[in-house]
Amino acid sequence: MVIAPLLLALAASASVATADGSGTEPKMRNAHLAPITTVTIENNGATSPASKEPAEQCADFKLSAQEVRKYIGKAAEVAEHDYLHMLDWSPCHASGKVTFKGGVTGTWEIQQYRAGSLKLSNGRTVYLYCPKCKAKAFPAVEK
Repeated sequence: MVIAPLLLALAASASVATADGSGTEPKMRNAHLAPITTVTIENNGATSPASKEPAEQCADFKLSAQEVRKYIGKAAEVAEHDYLHMLDWSPCHASGKVTFKGGVTGTWEIQQYRAGSLKLSNGRTVYLYCPKCKAKAFPAVEK
């Protein structure tokens, strides 16, 4: 029977939940990013083109350059699968460019519910999550 080994392989490759045992947080690891030298914001309070919600819904989601620096510096890397399937998605986001010490550049995007991504000039894509990051634009953290 082919299905049983396939299911076992899928289960073995699935991400492990964090130590809290809830199964709702993805496995997070250090992203090993160099220190940031510059951050620019190109879109703030933006709405996803896939969203059917009005743009006004995202008007208050605005991050400062300092908040972006803190987020990228503190956020953990998560697997692409977990980013796409475990984290809450929001149509509200901010995006821009970043330069790291050593010359690697990239584009960043941070969503309202603390998921983010970096597409780097070295070909690496980093999926980020920072459940404890703070900014006025992020919703309050549940305890």
